[in-house]
Amino acid sequence: MLIDWIALGVFAAAVVTCAVIVWRKLPQLSSIRIESIPKHQQEARKQEILDQRLHQKLGNVEARIVAAFRALGRFLSGFMVAMVQRLRNLERDYRRKVVTQKAIDNPEVLRARVATLLADGHTAFDTGDLQRAEQCFVDVVSMDPKSIDAYLGLADVAVERKDYANAREALQFVLKLQQDSDVAYARLGKVASSEGNLEEAKVDLLKSVSLNAAAASTHADLAEIELNMGHVDLAQKALEEAIRLEPANPKYLDALLDFAIAQKRKPLAKQVLERLREANPENQKLAELAETVANL
Repeated sequence: MLIDWIALGVFAAAVVTCAVIVWRKLPQLSSIRIESIPKHQQEARKQEILDQRLHQKLGNVEARIVAAFRALGRFLSGFMVAMVQRLRNLERDYRRKVVTQKAIDNPEVLRARVATLLADGHTAFDTGDLQRAEQCFVDVVSMDPKSIDAYLGLADVAVERKDYANAREALQFVLKLQQDSDVAYARLGKVASSEGNLEEAKVDLLKSVSLNAAAASTHADLAEIELNMGHVDLAQKALEEAIRLEPANPKYLDALLDFAIAQKRKPLAKQVLERLREANPENQKLAELAETVANL
């Protein structure tokens, strides 16, 4: 009986001792983090890498989907804009054809329509709306393929765009319709001059003068060509002829005065200055020009 009690006491002491040890070590055990174990760290790192790859792939797919939808949106938007523009063009062409047909069927309507389009075309050209001007002249040609004014208008538009090949082609059409068109030769001279072909320009302008010697602008253009070719006396003669035809035109008087000053021809400069003062007494540059002429 005594032995049993002794054994029970020893067992109780052992339990108490173990409890005390565990109690003391519990803070240390609780501070241990499972993720700090190397094996667990490796597993966590693998999972992290897999997650990153998954998100990256999903992100790429999402980006591609978004880009695809954006591209589709741009395509549809551009398609709709093009479609609307196409419908507008078709409607405009249809209306033009209807009006053209009515005009062709009725000579009076044709003349009125052509006159209106020519006026609109010249107005558009003067205001710098070359596209509108060109369309008006093209519409005239579609109604009246022999309209010289329309071809001249197309030539002017082409020259303004520096499209000299088309300008020359339009002017050749004019000459086929009217061989003695001084206006066409005058414009051909300007085209050749713009291209740097002074000899050709001179030939065309002289041809224009031979057909119509009363066009002051043609003489002025010829004077410029002669001056560029070094023919000073011929340039002066051409300018004087332009002024003879239009005595009060400040443009030609200014040109001749500039010529006289550049060539240091003082008597001529004084003479032209007086004529300029009579033609345009309100010219703000008269005093300055007078001083320049006095110093020649």
